[in-house]
Amino acid sequence: MGWHKSGITVVVRTIVGLPLSAVLGVIGMAIASAMAVFFGVAALPTLLALLMVGAGVGAGIGAGVTMLRIDAVPSWPVLLAAGLILATVGVGGGWAGFQIGDRITAIEDMNCVGVCGYLFKPRTYIALGAMVASNCIALVFNVGYAGGFGRWAWPRLRVAGTSGSAGEAERR
Repeated sequence: MGWHKSGITVVVRTIVGLPLSAVLGVIGMAIASAMAVFFGVAALPTLLALLMVGAGVGAGIGAGVTMLRIDAVPSWPVLLAAGLILATVGVGGGWAGFQIGDRITAIEDMNCVGVCGYLFKPRTYIALGAMVASNCIALVFNVGYAGGFGRWAWPRLRVAGTSGSAGEAERR
């Protein structure tokens, strides 16, 4: 019964995490665009790097927020490590999304004879890549937490009426 309930929780967290990380990824890209205008960035590679970092950090925060649990919050080093991993993977996902989007745009250009509009802009692929990558890692974290790997995921079971280490029950 416990795994079934945990499985439903993981699915709900993932479904909620997708739009939240997409919205925060786009907000991160908007902040990066504002920074590029404010600091006078003129080179396209620098602008794209700022967009990828903004989308990755925003999507990582969105995926990390949905990963949090109220009933058992891990220690701050675990939260910090998970946040850094999610943000880093989000930046990598933004880069991968841009690379895939560039290839899709090239295919659309090749198939188009006249002037035709693109299905998505490169910014959309950056946000989608960051969202998918960070949510995949958050899903792995959630499944691991629900499945019980790592010592921070196991609750300490106690036998009623006893205290101390002698009263701890065996883990199954």
